[in-house]
Amino acid sequence: MPIRRSPLAHGIRQATLALSLCSATLTTLPAWAAPQHYDIPAGSLAAVISQFAAANGVTISFSSSETSGLQSAGLQGDFELEQGFAQLLQGRGLRVQQAGEKRYVLVKAATNGALELDATSVNAAGLGATTEGTGSYTTGSTSTATKMPMTLRQTPQSVSVVTRQKMDDQNIQSLDDVARSTTGITYTKIGTDRSTYYARGFEINDLQFDGIPSNISENYSLDVMSTANMAIYDRVEVVRGANGLLQGTGNPSAAINLVRKRPTKDFRLGAELGAGSWDNYRSQVDVSGPLTEQGNVRGRAVAYYNNANSYRDGAERDNQLLYLVGDMDLTDSTVLTVGATIQKDNSNGYDWGGLNTRSDGSFYPLSRSTSLNGKWAHLDRNNNTLFADITHEFDNEWKLTLATNAVWSDADFLSSYPARVSGDNYRLTVSQADYEDTQLGVDLYATGPFELFGRKHQLMLGANDRKDDFDAVIRTASNNPTVTITDFDYSALPNPILNATSSDYNYVRKERGLYAASRFSLTDDLSLILGTRASWADYKVSSPYVNDQYKENGRLIPYAGLVYDLSEQYTWYASYTDIYKTQSYYGQGGSLLEPVVGKNYETGIKSEFFNGRLNASIAIFQTNLENMPQALSVAPTCGVTGTSSCYEEGAEVRNRGFELEVSGEPLKGWNVSAGYTYSDPEYVAGNSKGNDYYRKIPRRLLKVSTDYRLPGALDQWRVGGDVYAQSRTAADVTAYTIEQGGYALLNLHANYQVNRQFSVQYNLNNVLDKTYYQSLPTSNNWGGLYYGDPRNFSFTLRYTY
Repeated sequence: MPIRRSPLAHGIRQATLALSLCSATLTTLPAWAAPQHYDIPAGSLAAVISQFAAANGVTISFSSSETSGLQSAGLQGDFELEQGFAQLLQGRGLRVQQAGEKRYVLVKAATNGALELDATSVNAAGLGATTEGTGSYTTGSTSTATKMPMTLRQTPQSVSVVTRQKMDDQNIQSLDDVARSTTGITYTKIGTDRSTYYARGFEINDLQFDGIPSNISENYSLDVMSTANMAIYDRVEVVRGANGLLQGTGNPSAAINLVRKRPTKDFRLGAELGAGSWDNYRSQVDVSGPLTEQGNVRGRAVAYYNNANSYRDGAERDNQLLYLVGDMDLTDSTVLTVGATIQKDNSNGYDWGGLNTRSDGSFYPLSRSTSLNGKWAHLDRNNNTLFADITHEFDNEWKLTLATNAVWSDADFLSSYPARVSGDNYRLTVSQADYEDTQLGVDLYATGPFELFGRKHQLMLGANDRKDDFDAVIRTASNNPTVTITDFDYSALPNPILNATSSDYNYVRKERGLYAASRFSLTDDLSLILGTRASWADYKVSSPYVNDQYKENGRLIPYAGLVYDLSEQYTWYASYTDIYKTQSYYGQGGSLLEPVVGKNYETGIKSEFFNGRLNASIAIFQTNLENMPQALSVAPTCGVTGTSSCYEEGAEVRNRGFELEVSGEPLKGWNVSAGYTYSDPEYVAGNSKGNDYYRKIPRRLLKVSTDYRLPGALDQWRVGGDVYAQSRTAADVTAYTIEQGGYALLNLHANYQVNRQFSVQYNLNNVLDKTYYQSLPTSNNWGGLYYGDPRNFSFTLRYTY
């Protein structure tokens, strides 16, 4: 009898073979930073370091006062670029700072001559945490998973990092752009600026800012939380899988950590001017450096402005941002950071409801410019953030950090949602809302080494507390118009007449916890990470239809990881964590359902090449969830509006899948980021047993990005692009299915370095002008269908000093 192999097993074998072939290929490639032999004779430091830079095809700038009177013994032997600089400057009180693709400057060192591209960027051993200025598509250190700084290879979970270089190359301007570019992440739309992000089959409920979580799980959270631009961030770190150790309650999807830019110890000035399709104009200035002669106070300021129309009828936006941050060395071991952001985002012609399908679930042949909203529709929002942290480094290598992040947001919303009346006729139900959201997070933690049984280990101890208080006051219109979706004039829609009465909604989420984790070095090759969190949760909802509260006290969430170095380049890992998530679904009695609970397993192999400048991984994962909601066959009288379906616990969902990822530089001058994800969530118990879970998100995702510097006389040019491909998606309804086949998108870019300061870049997105839907509706009677962006272009002029 032939053996029947499951698609997952077949896919895993394919993934393993692909990683093996990739690894075999990489080991045969010349090293990115292969050591070169040097025989530079002794002389003045200025002459020696200039000769060394020239031998590597880079330039170095410095003033004569910095090297006056300094001699060098020259350089003899085999060195990489970073190692050579570090060797020449050792003990000189100087370091080199990267200021462009092939340009370095000489500055005073804060340490004993170690090469340092900024405070935590690069040392003589390779990349560090900060990505700005490295020109890389990968990083050398991340702490989002456990707060203990570890390389990607040492972290027993799947981690992706969208670096500053990748954001610049792909002209990534928003969190939606980040999601589209990151392995395993996808998103849907319920409004032009209201996105829902997913990973491994489940919704992402929180965003982290410098490691402090902020809630985005309420229906209207992203109407208020602005994620319109990435100008102030050094990188975005994404840890896929459950992250209950640090976030507390949440889905087993991913943690997205937006890491802000920080002040630099040397003066830097950057500016950008951009122009693109649909009159999209933007400008940006970024200035950073010391504010005192001693350099013990440093500051940074980023100002950003964007004004654009849209391919959607009547839509336009106006976004403004100011970011200020300062560092102060209180002592040689204590640093205080204080910062603030002010954002103002105004969107006219705001599309809340999207489009509809025909009654049989098929798509209307509508133009991508179609918008079922009038000129009066808008979403105007203000985001103000204040953050601070103070870090003290002890003599015994321990570090103590107290950090806080506060967000005050408000928004004014007016838009419509289409509801079928009959055939192709739809009533545009208009709603007006005033939102206010206040979020506060505090995190106190310490990390450091300790010795046990003759070996050195790492320990992390911490406590955090956060609160989200969200208010919405909603009014409806009394003159909701009816239109024929295939023939109407958006500009003729009447101004809404709002009812005097309103509905008030209030959501209050409180999370606090104590957490700890330790990385035990069992042998030189084997390490064990054990951790746990005691979590307190309090979720309260008030509306005209429900008033309910759920509390959990001291729930323990364990975490474990095992990491074994198979060789100098390959590491096997495995991890486990519990899952616990409060729900916002309601039963017939108007009570919140019991929290979702479950377990998350992951194992895989990670590899590291060229001193960490290239990382590759394969991961296999499984998630088991219980207490999942299942709809009851009763009238829709539940939820905060009293018009939603009623649910009960009882469904169980299991998700199995695998991921492949490569990021970094396989060859000098060639950046690459590639990821493939297979995820197959399905119901394993309950009324829907045997059915797929939430088919509106794709089961397969392929994302490939690359950038290559042309050789020889053309080395002022960099060219590249990225490919996004996903499998089919569908929304299952009783009598029909709304379905979209898989599709692929191609983007291209080219960058020309005019001189040491100026560069110009051209990006062409959706090159083949593919017509596709970013989101599918859940029903043919309501909106929720959104087109993806048509072909579009942008020019960017950059200046760096």
